Amino acid sequence: MTEAQDPLEEGAYPDESVAERIDGADIVGGLQTVLEEAESATSGARSVAPDPEDMAEDLRDRIHAALEKAGVDAPTRPATAKLTHDQADLLVDLLAGFSSRREILEWEQELVIQTVGQLEDSWYTRTAADAPTVAALLGEPWGPCKRMPPELAVEIRRGIVAKDLLPAFHAGHEVARWAAVERVDHLDDNAEGDDIEPIDPQAQQYPLMRPAFGEVAGQQAAALEQLLEGFENAEALLAWSLQVVSASYAQIERETVTRPYFEKPLRQHLVGGKVGDKDRFVRESWAAEFLLPAFNRAADALGHRATEVTAGETYRGETGGGSIS
Repeated sequence: MTEAQDPLEEGAYPDESVAERIDGADIVGGLQTVLEEAESATSGARSVAPDPEDMAEDLRDRIHAALEKAGVDAPTRPATAKLTHDQADLLVDLLAGFSSRREILEWEQELVIQTVGQLEDSWYTRTAADAPTVAALLGEPWGPCKRMPPELAVEIRRGIVAKDLLPAFHAGHEVARWAAVERVDHLDDNAEGDDIEPIDPQAQQYPLMRPAFGEVAGQQAAALEQLLEGFENAEALLAWSLQVVSASYAQIERETVTRPYFEKPLRQHLVGGKVGDKDRFVRESWAAEFLLPAFNRAADALGHRATEVTAGETYRGETGGGSIS
């Protein structure tokens, strides 16, 4: 994968000429053989392919059912079961692909939480900035990557799951398991009072059943959305910068959080009325290079400190400020 570029650097914007810098035949590198095989396999007649969204939802349902059948929902340690189910959703999302680069960034923000910050910071930047990778995630050409057959995109996404996601999910469990509370009251025949209901992991409000993660996840999602939408004026940009300090658990560098204001060329793409494609590209690139790595460090730091509770509502990305029931 190529190194991430400064979004304002000459040639960074995908629509600019790159013919002299990138040889299209080299973009997929070692995957060229896979491309040739995929094209050969699909050269003949074929039946109409099933709808990808239907396939993704079917896979999602089958994974959750398999986890329950395998005993992952036996709620003696419901926090780890909750983590496994949430990770499964992100895995299916990646296999299915995304409709826009913004959707990739929003998925990465959720991944930060569900891996407990165990991926390398640079992974988030590369995945959302490297043209062949973005093209594979979208299932279509993007930027300087002019060829991305659907079959090849599927293979690349599978490779990312196997090479990056599964080890990160494993590492996330290693961090989270130390504080996963064992809850066995519902198995005790001698327990006093009414029958104690087991905890349903999938009905829990907070990621990892930890309110601190629900709070920081909500703050991160809001900060990312505001950046991608842009700001009405410089004052709104400065207020957002303070929000980022909290959303990143103060893991973003001091110089980085002030840069959007002091660097006038960058600020022009973040603040203002009419929004063009290059404005969106710069905002998304800044999020990939600076915001998501800081969010990742925040999740890593928080993973060793957060406390588990029971809160029986499905988590939907709120700030986590509600009461705990």
